[in-house]
Amino acid sequence: MRKIGMFCTAALLVGLLSLPANAEVQNVKVSGDITVRGIYRTNYDLTKENLDATTAKDDKSFYMSTVRVRLDADLTDNVAATVRFINERDWDASDGSTDDIDLDLAYITLKELNYWPVTLTLGRQELCYGNLLIIGDGDVNSNVLGGITAKDLSSRKAFDAIKAVFDLSPLTLDIFTAKVDEDTSAGTSSDADLYGINARYQFAEYDAVGEAYYFCKKTGGTDHSRVDTVGVRTNIAPIENLTLNAEYAHQFGEYDASRNRSANAVQLGVDYDMQGYQHSPSVGLWYTYLSGQQTDPNGTLGYKNTGTYEGWDAMYGDQTPGEIVSALGLASSNVHIINAKASVKPIDKLTASLNYFHFNAVEKYAAGSVSKTGTGLTARSYTMESDSDLGDEFDLKLTYDYTEDVQFGLLAAYFIPGTAFADVNNSTAKEVIGSVSVVF
Repeated sequence: MRKIGMFCTAALLVGLLSLPANAEVQNVKVSGDITVRGIYRTNYDLTKENLDATTAKDDKSFYMSTVRVRLDADLTDNVAATVRFINERDWDASDGSTDDIDLDLAYITLKELNYWPVTLTLGRQELCYGNLLIIGDGDVNSNVLGGITAKDLSSRKAFDAIKAVFDLSPLTLDIFTAKVDEDTSAGTSSDADLYGINARYQFAEYDAVGEAYYFCKKTGGTDHSRVDTVGVRTNIAPIENLTLNAEYAHQFGEYDASRNRSANAVQLGVDYDMQGYQHSPSVGLWYTYLSGQQTDPNGTLGYKNTGTYEGWDAMYGDQTPGEIVSALGLASSNVHIINAKASVKPIDKLTASLNYFHFNAVEKYAAGSVSKTGTGLTARSYTMESDSDLGDEFDLKLTYDYTEDVQFGLLAAYFIPGTAFADVNNSTAKEVIGSVSVVF
């Protein structure tokens, strides 16, 4: 992995040496967006007990706003700079930090370095690959400003990274290194780093794309672990309006100092988008498999704690298999997911979509308490039965394009826990979100 970091550093040095000393600003573009949400959530603990002890209510109702302002500067000689600021806050929050303006993006782009077909990007940037199963969210939808309640709705996705992109059409090769966590404590070395290589090939027929990748997440110090992920992905449109998707990934490496890991993920999908037909209907069916760790035969620890660890590590994925389930952290490992979806435009500018998800555990949980890390990196404990049915979620969404720049949205989500949840925590969780957004 050091070789990838050394390569990116070498590419940086070459790029800097090739820059002219008199680069000038040619154009500056200002853009951004504002989103205001009204959010109602109830029974997110699945127990019908107090979700917020200070108000003696089993629900939360609040407003949240996200504001982003972006500056893009084009300089001479294929040099560009991008900066984006962000503020995310609950309305009338008591935490003063919610008024902070934070750095969301900040990177330099150097194109055609020394007339090579390579683009170098340095700084805080977004990394998105494939269907975002492995890489897409640098904050994992939760490691963000503590002043917001719905951290799963955060717009922060960036990584502090160096990325080189080789344009060898029809082949595109990305090589990057990212610093996820820097530990400057004396006598420790618990940095968290991410390395990656992604090769993407655009075929001449059927709008087909093939990808192969290798990503590595490495953590040092007392929490030493390493997740190596290799995989392949393809999507193809064999006939008009029909798209087929398939992805397979395998993980290996070190779970801890004494155990190795071996996990697998499979994702298959078919989408039929009938653009040009009346009301523009579309349907889709997707299946996702994320391997899980076997239950301890004694049932005392919940999971088998010896031998090779087989649970899938979500790494930095940015998929949302159910608005509520994703926020609760119930679908990141040890799960089969079936997603049936449909959308239609009943009238001009209005789109209605429905997503149905069914969740089933790959390995049955041991009866008793099981901890899951959900939004905000907070571990939630659930009382489980020795069963595999995790439940079902329905997400209904309405989107109205008021103008080209203004959009109204309404989301209603319901998660019905399955028989894997004990009676003390198997109550339906609900969510309703109304939103208004403007892009400028």
